[in-house]
Amino acid sequence: MTPEQLLATSGLLRALDLIGVVVMGITGGALAGRLRFDAVGFAVIGIVSGLGGGILRDLILDQGVPAAFAGPWYLVCALAGAAFSYLFVAEGRAWNHAMTVLDCLALGLWAASGTAKSLGAGLDVLPALLLGVLSAVGGGAIRDLLVGRIPGIFGGNPLYATSALLTALVTWAAVGLHLPGWTILVAVALGSGLAVVSAWRRWGLPQNQEWQVTLSASQMKAFVRRVRRSERNRVASETDAIPVIGAEHARDDFAADAAGIDITADEYVQARDGSGAGIITPGTGADSPDPAGR
Repeated sequence: MTPEQLLATSGLLRALDLIGVVVMGITGGALAGRLRFDAVGFAVIGIVSGLGGGILRDLILDQGVPAAFAGPWYLVCALAGAAFSYLFVAEGRAWNHAMTVLDCLALGLWAASGTAKSLGAGLDVLPALLLGVLSAVGGGAIRDLLVGRIPGIFGGNPLYATSALLTALVTWAAVGLHLPGWTILVAVALGSGLAVVSAWRRWGLPQNQEWQVTLSASQMKAFVRRVRRSERNRVASETDAIPVIGAEHARDDFAADAAGIDITADEYVQARDGSGAGIITPGTGADSPDPAGR
């Protein structure tokens, strides 16, 4: 039995799939409650949260009616989760932990099923991996967009998309190597386990500000001086000679750098005038005599 066949025929995995839909319906309904939506809003947000990723995947694959509409159970489970949040306010640490674990299990299962289904439809590796991740996190992203929020997978959720990608990669390896169907459970366990641990430890990918280097103007000038000084030392050590600036040159940039003297951009342009006039003495801003004697 192939991984795709196991995902399609296993009663246990089917039950976990439906439980995941219920959980996402509950989380979507909880968001609708915080935003004070009415019953229609609860229903729409619950359906989008639980089924949005799978529906989008099936529409892209264009293999007929999406699985969410092929029978009543998916819609019933999504609406049941939304109705639960509409009627009850469930809080508490144990409840939140249980919901997180079930959410992570559904994440891994949806990533595996989406990847296997995409590979079975004949997609190449990268599109199949993308659809696998989309199956897992697409519903939550669409839900956030509907309520005017930045999707949590862009930085709000700890490694959810990364966990889905891990499951998709292991699923691709299992399908590509023609491994037994039960190996798909390894892919689900790895992705779901990473999602649970990252939620517990609050792991996340580094943001771009953590990698950016910001230099002020004075820091940049000092950096350029150090580079030039290092280059002069290297040339001197390799040639046993010290470069000499001839009288025909308008100014000695290296000498100014070595002395740590700065001039303004206007002074530099004036000193570089091809006519030879207006040469600036470094560090003083005063006109120096014309080296040609004019």
